[in-house]
Amino acid sequence: MIKKIISFIYPLTRKIESVHNGILELTQLNGKVYLDTANTNYSYGSLQKILKFSLLQVDLSKAKNILVLGLGGGSVLKTIRKDFNYAENITAVDFDPVIIDIAEKEFGITNDEKTTIICSDAVDFIRNTNDSFNLIIIDLFIDNEIPKKILLPEFWKEIIKNTALDGYIIFNTLCKPFTDIKPIEDKLRKRGLDYKIFRYVENTNKVLIANCKPH
Repeated sequence: MIKKIISFIYPLTRKIESVHNGILELTQLNGKVYLDTANTNYSYGSLQKILKFSLLQVDLSKAKNILVLGLGGGSVLKTIRKDFNYAENITAVDFDPVIIDIAEKEFGITNDEKTTIICSDAVDFIRNTNDSFNLIIIDLFIDNEIPKKILLPEFWKEIIKNTALDGYIIFNTLCKPFTDIKPIEDKLRKRGLDYKIFRYVENTNKVLIANCKPH
């Protein structure tokens, strides 16, 4: 409680080292805790606003199974549960055990009857799962870079295969010139899937949202 009060006067920052993500920063500011890397917000800051904007673009009313690739501090899970009153199944995947530990200890994100947290590489998980999801959220970053392997057609083939009919895909990416998502757009078009791209969400990110309902 004392730290929370102090955070209204000046931020309190604690650094945690991760093999996969480098130095992570937990900052308590104005009574709230944020998870950041050296160059970007991972949870409970601008990222949470970006993903909430994205979720407002899709219909969750009939969704029974959501997959989140990239847990971070778990802010998107809290947004889905609290802001959208979603009470069905969520599976969250992250390859960094340090991130998963932070999500649990600092933000209360744990396994329960309707929430499954898995420590795995996202590419391996989506390749090996037989489950179908009404919504897949792809929010995969290492610091402020997107792993190249999630831009490959092979990854997106598996994403589309595991998205339920009339389900949605949300892909949070960057408005950087070298973040080329044209091959992904080509893949979606070839499959006859509708998609939209929202640029400069929160002045930083580009979000692709696809509806897996063939024409």
